[in-house]
Amino acid sequence: MAVCAAVESAQGYPILGRSGQDDLALDDGWPIFGRRGGQTGVATYPNCPLCDQSTETMRHLLTGCSFSRMVWFEVMSWIRSTSGPPTVEGDFAEWWSLVVRTVPRQLRKGTSSIIMLTAWWIWKHRNAVVFDNARPSVTTLFSDIVAEARQWADAGARGVRLLLP
Repeated sequence: MAVCAAVESAQGYPILGRSGQDDLALDDGWPIFGRRGGQTGVATYPNCPLCDQSTETMRHLLTGCSFSRMVWFEVMSWIRSTSGPPTVEGDFAEWWSLVVRTVPRQLRKGTSSIIMLTAWWIWKHRNAVVFDNARPSVTTLFSDIVAEARQWADAGARGVRLLLP
């Protein structure tokens, strides 16, 4: 699970970087793009652009953000998982691994794919809010995740197909 390692290495580090003025902040070799509002015309946010409740870090975005937690709840309910969303203080990669271990063997690939897909779409939605002035919307994001999962299943992702209602 290389993606888990990538997400895990970035957790807990501010997305803006140390000075808040960096074009590109690096944490353990993983690039996380900063925002330089004055020079690029992109709005800057002191807090998470999805919930406006906490400093934006990868850990917050994936596990602590109230917006993201609602999305995780919807997705986990949609695939009929008995696992809840990641815990605020927990490690995302550990939660991901635990969820995958608790499902029947034939559903593990699909569950892992849906978790990866959801994390990716949360990041894409965050970017749309920051760079395209989109409004955060759990309904829109959940619809995008469902549509993409169906496309994956249609393209031959058997594990995902098994999870779709």
